[in-house]
Amino acid sequence: MPHNSSSILIVYASYGHGHYQAAKSLQASLLERGVPHVTLLDVMAESHPWINKISQFIYMQSFTTIPHLYGWVYYNTRKMKATSLFGKALHSLGIRSLQAMLEQEQPDLVIHTFPQLVLPTMKKRWQLTMPLVNILTDYDLHGRWLHPHIDHYYVPSTDMKQDMLAQGVPPERISVSGIPLRADFDRNLFTAQHPVTDVPDRKQLRIQAGLIPEHKTVLLLAGAYGVLKNVREVCDQLAERTDTQVIVICGKNESLLQELASHYSEHPAFTIIGFTDRMSEWMMMSDCVITKPGGVTVAECIHCELPLFLLKPVPGQELANALYLQSYQAAEVCDSSSALAERLMTALDQPEILQHMQTQLRTLQTPQAASYIADDLIERYLSQAHAAQLRSVSLKPNLQTTIN
Repeated sequence: MPHNSSSILIVYASYGHGHYQAAKSLQASLLERGVPHVTLLDVMAESHPWINKISQFIYMQSFTTIPHLYGWVYYNTRKMKATSLFGKALHSLGIRSLQAMLEQEQPDLVIHTFPQLVLPTMKKRWQLTMPLVNILTDYDLHGRWLHPHIDHYYVPSTDMKQDMLAQGVPPERISVSGIPLRADFDRNLFTAQHPVTDVPDRKQLRIQAGLIPEHKTVLLLAGAYGVLKNVREVCDQLAERTDTQVIVICGKNESLLQELASHYSEHPAFTIIGFTDRMSEWMMMSDCVITKPGGVTVAECIHCELPLFLLKPVPGQELANALYLQSYQAAEVCDSSSALAERLMTALDQPEILQHMQTQLRTLQTPQAASYIADDLIERYLSQAHAAQLRSVSLKPNLQTTIN
């Protein structure tokens, strides 16, 4: 079974953007390497659209009205077991959609970038023989990701590998890969650890963006989750500095874009942007970032050695991501706008603080995750050598079992 005749299914979910982005990045890397069929499946949206919409609504509300409820659920299920009654019920959602997709695609490999582990749960009943892989997209280990029928895990850090080993996952089933990022993050990387000579440096990028190359540059990722509404005090203080410029990226939040464009239209130090496909460049030209600590955003900042300033992270995986970075002195986690403003101003006035944070971020860097994972998957599961080992065993699923 050469990899250029293989079919791969990547299962993701649309709660936030990180799971989908990781899936798309890996899909692109696999296609570049000659894998002809790489299909993405939003399992909850396909199988239970109403449950999916309700879940998305609750997820969005977790950033505003019910953060502590979301955190309570997260922490009380963090040690859940796949074999528990709750685990079996949770991982049974989406069975029929996956059955239909497997019958249609007949994949040789299934990858999860979201822990909706229907296939591992049904592996014995369906007599599945294709490998099942998990790619973890946060820096905190939640029990939803662990299942005895997962063949391999790709994790973002050596710390998570140690956590998984402590929970009994065999070491040969774990690879420290990082989180898959868009290809432009690899193309534009010019950090100290991975110097690249054919991309612009920080000052060149600032000049190209119409910024003052010598000024300190703060990146603010506002986006759809209302990060900015809690840091207006910080923006006002930044506006008073004569040596600092601010890049605000609003994503697809058009109302926020119009509001900020109106509020800061007369201030030359503010650059207000809507949706952008140049995130890697904006990060590369910045000295630090104010953002929410989603797993992919954290991975991007680690990749770019970009110190993070975080305001009241939402309890759950985002707070866990924030505390993980803080434990390495790579991020400042603040419980109020005034505290964030104080720490940010101090860091801007004392460059050695940001330099230390950059050094700490460098210790967390991993290989280029999408490329590493794609190469490893091909060698591990889709190579001629692996096919020879399994020549007497069909990698196609047996789906004749009736699902009750």
